[in-house]
Amino acid sequence: MGRSFSILVVSAGEAGADEAQAGLTNLGFRVQTLDFSEAAAAPPIEPQADAVVCFGQVDAGFMSGRPVLTVSAEPALDRPSLQAPAHPIQIAARLRALIRLSVLESIARLRAEDAHDAGAPPAPNQADEDPTSVLYVGAPGPGFLRLQHALGAAEVTTVAAFTTFTAFDYMHERAFDAVVLSTDPGPDMAHTVCSAMRRNTRLYHTPAILFSRGDGYAQADEAFARGASDIVSADLAPDQLRHRITALSAERRRRRRAKALLEASRGAALLDQSSDLFGPAFGQRHLASLLENAASTGQQISLIGLKATAPVDAGEASTLTALDQFAAMLRHCVRAEDLAMRTAADEFVIALPQTPSDLAEVVSARVCAIAECTAYEGDRPSAPFRLNLNAHVMEPIAGMTAEAVTASALSHAMRPRALGA
Repeated sequence: MGRSFSILVVSAGEAGADEAQAGLTNLGFRVQTLDFSEAAAAPPIEPQADAVVCFGQVDAGFMSGRPVLTVSAEPALDRPSLQAPAHPIQIAARLRALIRLSVLESIARLRAEDAHDAGAPPAPNQADEDPTSVLYVGAPGPGFLRLQHALGAAEVTTVAAFTTFTAFDYMHERAFDAVVLSTDPGPDMAHTVCSAMRRNTRLYHTPAILFSRGDGYAQADEAFARGASDIVSADLAPDQLRHRITALSAERRRRRRAKALLEASRGAALLDQSSDLFGPAFGQRHLASLLENAASTGQQISLIGLKATAPVDAGEASTLTALDQFAAMLRHCVRAEDLAMRTAADEFVIALPQTPSDLAEVVSARVCAIAECTAYEGDRPSAPFRLNLNAHVMEPIAGMTAEAVTASALSHAMRPRALGA
């Protein structure tokens, strides 16, 4: 189910609010409720409320910058919204996406500021140079022409793929801001593509929108379970059709901008030159910012300390080469918003924003498993070796400095497992 986020449901008895509350609880969310009249009084929101769902139109300024999702019969045009009635799985998926996007943008701003203060300002963001583009997958027909016309009014480029083979060729050649999947004459193709996109790391965050005929869709449960972002009727008015798709594509572009800013905040002066991880000087500076941000927002942050060792007969030169190779690989084991730094040749620290320790344990186990099954060439070509990893996961105590957190994460590493030579 993923991270157990805390969600505030704001309503005044609207149809669907109780069902959504129950559905979100069953999906692993911690759900609080608030009446509209109480919301209007601007009550203080507990720090663990990661986002809010508003059933109906309400001024959600009291959320202090937290993501807000509106579910209404007339979706808002200026904020993330869903058409009522909305499926609980759809609400859950959109909430997770909005929360992760909020964290991504927040960390990107912090990292860019820290890079600037460290004398390595990020280059101008080029992520918005390409026009918004949407891929339509399905047979040609009146629905496609209506879609193309509606999106054209917003200067959105619509590319058509009339087979799934062509669609995946297109998706691997270029980045689309959304994929619209026709369910006509049957939904099997659309459902299959949704599932495939959610299994692909490159396509995971790309919205997948089902394009159906009529107002109802009998297989909505299956569609959302397979990863559909929305189900849109081809019979909608052009402005409504355009908004439903461009709202999701705009969030995808926001994610792309944030990731581009994170990538631009990796100046050579900030990095360990042997691995492309952040070096200890910038790493400690940025970790201090992450700890301060977590304290001010109430968000959780976890750290993983890693110490790597090699068998004594591996040879010094081969060990150093293996450590560099492992370090270079480590960057690709974590998310763009995570901080991965190298504090010594054989010591590493990973900071995971908005992540509790139980999920950090999963990341730690994955990194250790990768090390366990990766062989490196030793001084004797016929005797490859593996690195042994000691790992320790912790959630910092309030008030700890970046230096203290780093030292604690590394000094309390677990007893190494014997992986063999």
